[in-house]
Amino acid sequence: MKVLICDDSKVARKSIELALPKDWDIEVSFAENGQEALDLIKQGLVELLFLDLTMPVMDGFEVLKSIREQQLDCLTIVISGDIQEESQRRVEKLGALGFIKKPIVSEELHDVLERYGLIRELLPGNHQRRKAKTEPIEPTDILKEVSNIALGDAAKLLGDMLGSFIQLPVPEVAKRPYNALIHELHDDNVRVNMVSEGFVGNAIAGEAILCVDNRTLNDLPSKLSAYHGYEFKDDSRSVLLDVASTLIAAFLKRFSSQLDLELNISQPAFLGMSETVNNVFKEDVKDKEVLVITIDYEIPDYHLNCDLYVIFTEASIAALEERAGYFIDE
Repeated sequence: MKVLICDDSKVARKSIELALPKDWDIEVSFAENGQEALDLIKQGLVELLFLDLTMPVMDGFEVLKSIREQQLDCLTIVISGDIQEESQRRVEKLGALGFIKKPIVSEELHDVLERYGLIRELLPGNHQRRKAKTEPIEPTDILKEVSNIALGDAAKLLGDMLGSFIQLPVPEVAKRPYNALIHELHDDNVRVNMVSEGFVGNAIAGEAILCVDNRTLNDLPSKLSAYHGYEFKDDSRSVLLDVASTLIAAFLKRFSSQLDLELNISQPAFLGMSETVNNVFKEDVKDKEVLVITIDYEIPDYHLNCDLYVIFTEASIAALEERAGYFIDE
């Protein structure tokens, strides 16, 4: 059987391959985005597809839609960190055989394969799996996949809070000078509202910042009231604090648990309201190198956007990379 693992994360691709039954007579190949996968399916090179949902170029939803519309002969099992109930309903409606949440668990994968008759009986020692080329994995690759799973948990909580589907982005994980981040955010014509929560633990420290524009901030109370059925007595500032606390805490909790970290998180505090970026960030740390996880949440139903920046200090980078290195060794 020709099996394709489609995921933009090298870590996820390797994890899924290792989770497959050892004596299953298959040929495994990889694709880094939905378009690559679709091209291979059209060529008749894929019989079973393991598909991520959150990817650049073409996401998993688009792949499933194309397979159905073009009546392509390919079975699909979705493996994703997007655990929203709406996402699971969508992939089922689009024809996926099953949905497995990340991180992958071998037993759960084997159960799905057996349920649909994809593996009936395995004869140990009789088959030699043909493996794809080994891909080198760096600590940043681990941190990106850990972030991807963590943002899925945070998005589910935000979606439940707003009663809406959250469009998950591909997280960006990069080391950069702090002033490069400020330059990226800076726009004199845009005033932003920022809430910050600090965190520290296991030789790691940093700050998580939620950033929303004025339109999104002004719309949040009415959106939440419409879903929950009650009026907010406080202004939009308190609503922003609630949303920030939900997103940041959920992300950091899932992120830290995967790396076996214990992080103490501070209470949310305003960095600035309707301010330009240069008026919010301080000058004395602009030349420091930091590790930044950037997540751009989008809520299509409400036309709302918010950006989450998780910033680890220069001194934390080595400790984070050491933790990520344990996964590479395994």
